[in-house]
Amino acid sequence: MTTTQDSLRHSIEEILNTQSLAVLATNTGSSPYTSLVGFMASQDLKKIYFATFINTHKYYNISKHAQVSLLIDSRTNQADDFKNSSALTILGDAETVPHGQRDTLLSLYLDKFSHLQDFIGDPQCALVSITVAKYILVQRFQEVFELIVQ
Repeated sequence: MTTTQDSLRHSIEEILNTQSLAVLATNTGSSPYTSLVGFMASQDLKKIYFATFINTHKYYNISKHAQVSLLIDSRTNQADDFKNSSALTILGDAETVPHGQRDTLLSLYLDKFSHLQDFIGDPQCALVSITVAKYILVQRFQEVFELIVQ
């Protein structure tokens, strides 16, 4: 990896490690649909995980159209955001985590979101995995960097 790629990866990791919420965009078949989700990233940056009830629009949309995107940003709602904030778009395919992998991943998810234990423990709650294809990082509203995940 080049120094630029190392720096980009570090910037992506910083956003993923300091933020808890993302805007998830799914496809209804005729239009986009957005939802707020609490997310967790794998250390290798290849996967993003979130929990949701199975009777939600986002879960239904994912079951019909796997391609999704996430937006995570570092806004503070201050004037400095125009020059200092970053926005990270993540493109990938989503699917429900298979039952055999669920317990280990839920344990890690609860490390980040311990206050969601009742939600995650509900039998109607699914853990969803996004296999990341690409990260797009925008800094200072005009500097755009891409990291293809392989």
